[in-house]
Amino acid sequence: MKTKSDIKKTFLAGHLLSGPYERLFLTPEQEKAYVDNYLKNLDGVIEYEFRLEEYFNLKVLGLQSVLGSVSVVIMAEEDRQKLPYYIQETRIMYIVDSIEEVYKEAERRGIPILQKYTKNIMGGQGRLEFAPGYIVELTEATNKELFFADPTEYGFRLQ
Repeated sequence: MKTKSDIKKTFLAGHLLSGPYERLFLTPEQEKAYVDNYLKNLDGVIEYEFRLEEYFNLKVLGLQSVLGSVSVVIMAEEDRQKLPYYIQETRIMYIVDSIEEVYKEAERRGIPILQKYTKNIMGGQGRLEFAPGYIVELTEATNKELFFADPTEYGFRLQ
């Protein structure tokens, strides 16, 4: 019986930089309470923050903790319902060094690619489907100016 997992045997082998990040969708009304609790109770830090104008100016916050990382998308629920399926159903995200290289391995393993490589403010993104309704986002984080933001810039208290 197998009792141990090995990154070298995964489709991300040689390309994973950070993750996994749980994907969480919040409304603007939920944002402050969630982030304050994450920072305070999980000893969390804000890793990145940016907006995507092309998707209803949604806000993305990356949160890190020794207990787990989260990629939070903040937007009105009615706007979320207008997003493409592959964004609405994203459940997890990995930061990789090359989406195109990961795609080669995903294709070899028969993992469907739902979103071809797309440049964005963070660098680039793409999506794979592990199962219906379980979408994996891949991100190339090449825009270093977005990382390790000061929480007070966004109205959150330092603990």
